Amino acid sequence: MPESDLTPEEIAELFLGDIEPWYESKRLGTGRMYTNVMTAGLLLTDIMWNAFPLEEKHYLTPSQVKGLSGDRIKAILARHDESRQFTSEGGRTSRRTMAHARELAQILNTSLGAGAYLDSAAEGQEEVRSLLQEWFVAQVRADFLDQQRIAADELDPNKPSRRAIAALLQAAQIRGGHAAGAVAQHLVGAKLSLRFPKEDIPNLSYSTADQQTDRPGDFRLGDTAFHVTMSPGDNLMSNRCRDNLQNNFRPLVLVPEDRVEAARQLADNAEIGDRVAVSSIEEFVGTNIEELATFTSQGIRSGLRALLELYNERVEAVEPDPSLRIEIPGNL
Repeated sequence: MPESDLTPEEIAELFLGDIEPWYESKRLGTGRMYTNVMTAGLLLTDIMWNAFPLEEKHYLTPSQVKGLSGDRIKAILARHDESRQFTSEGGRTSRRTMAHARELAQILNTSLGAGAYLDSAAEGQEEVRSLLQEWFVAQVRADFLDQQRIAADELDPNKPSRRAIAALLQAAQIRGGHAAGAVAQHLVGAKLSLRFPKEDIPNLSYSTADQQTDRPGDFRLGDTAFHVTMSPGDNLMSNRCRDNLQNNFRPLVLVPEDRVEAARQLADNAEIGDRVAVSSIEEFVGTNIEELATFTSQGIRSGLRALLELYNERVEAVEPDPSLRIEIPGNL
């Protein structure tokens, strides 16, 4: 069989010339895209690794899409460096997903790229499949993951503000990955900016801040170095905080409420416990909101909204992942 004269990129473009119009035809008037359109694309491009042209026996059973699960979709996304939570079930039993899979299989089988794909060597076919799957991953990012925001069940201005901060951190932890660390960092940054509006509070992406450059901490005010972390460890106390002390900085470590005692024990183990301040992120940010609000319910409501609006501004300015933004509830 003669090999195709087309490159894998050119063959992928031929496929996408047929896939893109189909995909866009599924978009709602609001611009929203159903997740099962995306999962159908991720799965079928995965099945192409074992079978092509695609026959129904390769991807359907009488009642569902064969092999489609949340874990499989998660694994596909991970191969393309995407770790954010997408869908837990994958929509395998949805009749609509089955219909999408049938339509897409027909498009792939009859595409102008199909013949050139079949004429390609194994290495070329692998690259084509990867390019097609990467395209569907990009749609997942643009049409779902990047549209999501951190949403907490409980942001009640009539309760202590630390409860609202705790709820946001918990929601970020459920999101997984580095979300909780990024949310904690930007909440503290927003709090410092509100409390000290005349100070230049640095705003760096979480990945940049986490690299721990030559800065004394995540933030610095006066001679205090602030360290924000969801998981305090020996390195923070033995190296970062000790360096702070040797350079005449006062280290302040901010951790989740349930890690405060562990952080203090780590400081004691490093023999700097009496020179390192440890506080909870919830208390540090929440108490500031209440103080600025002069401890009134209306003031707290306005303060929480101002905090979250500034948080979102800071995230939008530096984070490549817009889904780290926080959904501001209507009661604020």
